[in-house]
Amino acid sequence: MTAIDKFIRLEAVGFWLEQGQEEAHEVIVSFGDSTLQLTSLQDVPLTHWSLLATSPIGTRGETVIYSADPEHRETLEIDDQDMIRAISAVSSALESPRKRTLWGRWAWRGMQLAVLAVVVSQSPPVIYSLASTLTPPSHMAEVSTQMLDNLKAEYGVECQGWLGKRALDDFARKLFPNATPDISVVDDLPVQALALPANRVVLSRQTVEQSGSADELATLTLRAWARSANDGPKDALVKSLGPIGALRYIISGTFPSPLPILLEAEYSGDDYLLARDQLIIIGASANSLQAMAKEDIIGLPLPDSQHPPFEFADFATLKTICAD
Repeated sequence: MTAIDKFIRLEAVGFWLEQGQEEAHEVIVSFGDSTLQLTSLQDVPLTHWSLLATSPIGTRGETVIYSADPEHRETLEIDDQDMIRAISAVSSALESPRKRTLWGRWAWRGMQLAVLAVVVSQSPPVIYSLASTLTPPSHMAEVSTQMLDNLKAEYGVECQGWLGKRALDDFARKLFPNATPDISVVDDLPVQALALPANRVVLSRQTVEQSGSADELATLTLRAWARSANDGPKDALVKSLGPIGALRYIISGTFPSPLPILLEAEYSGDDYLLARDQLIIIGASANSLQAMAKEDIIGLPLPDSQHPPFEFADFATLKTICAD
């Protein structure tokens, strides 16, 4: 029985101060495989900390404050004495290989490197899938905001013309009556529409101004939204790290900074089907979407002769969003 096995069922309440947040969240702390797992009170996975990286950085009465990064950007407060003793015991057990003789340490590290080389060479899809699965929605929302900021710094300001912005909000609500995603327009974005994580879509100024109809713009927007909803941007971000970088992310829970700007997008059949379903919900034609699918060499059953094209009364106003 390993040190972790002894405490595998142990849980405690903690207070997690997430990076960039001012207020700590109440979470459930439990043991994973060489990690501390943090979940919400509704049993939603939030993040994981490597036990090797987790260390106490202070106390307040009987409460111990932990962090898993050198800069202490995130902290975890625990006052449950059983959990505190368990973390100490498990961390000590995991540290024990470091107390081997010089030869033993090098042999151990050599074996680790050999295993790592096999894993990286044989199982990149497994590594990417694990990294993507371990990324909580709250983290991806932060990542999405950072990626949008990077786009604006690289390509131009976000268009915020008052009348045009109001029209864009109305456009989004008409496309998505149940749950409106975040749609932005960036001045010199070099692609028509870009999907970012966490249901965020970025349109280029040229796309908005040069679209011949609201139906054309709606189709581009829906396709990008569907890719985001299907986790395409998150998967692309993880793959951009490479197998070693993805392993580092799994261990640390932190993406490298600055985040890469990923402009190339591959749309899947599932993306088109999800976009089609949304068009059906709002009673609009999928003919334009079918044409795009053919351009992407994706043969999909998207017949639609019953519904009219998507229309938007304030389309002309929307096109002025970058002119104000």
